[in-house]
Amino acid sequence: MIPSLIVVFAVFLGLLNVKKSRSQFTKLVIVLLGFSAIATAVNYYEISTYAPVAIGFFSLLASFESTSSFSMKRPQIIFFVLSGFGFFVFSLASVLPLDVYIIDWPFLILFFIGFGYHWYNHRKKLKSRIGVLIIWSGLALSWLFNQAASMF
Repeated sequence: MIPSLIVVFAVFLGLLNVKKSRSQFTKLVIVLLGFSAIATAVNYYEISTYAPVAIGFFSLLASFESTSSFSMKRPQIIFFVLSGFGFFVFSLASVLPLDVYIIDWPFLILFFIGFGYHWYNHRKKLKSRIGVLIIWSGLALSWLFNQAASMF
């Protein structure tokens, strides 16, 4: 229940920040990523079963969309591509039946460290993609909360 509320709140904040994006394609990616994240919280006609596949696809799309920006420097582009690829891998790992358990909390902590670093140092360059980062942060917080709740 609490991870679903975290995701819904993050998507709401991310969709409020869509207007800060300049490109129509960036706006579309934020909206599609947000709706696929909400689909994980809604258990209607088994939509939540396939929502991680959509999250993975739209995370990759959001990460590679940032490579077309002229204002972003190489470290920000690398951060977006690695974050998108990480969310792709970990969202698909939750759907696919794998024999190996993939530990995701180190990636999530590194994501928050990278997000904090880039937000502190390069806030203006990330303004147009803040919706994607908010939605990814909500997903990461919900995954961390699920990890912490499963320990007890």
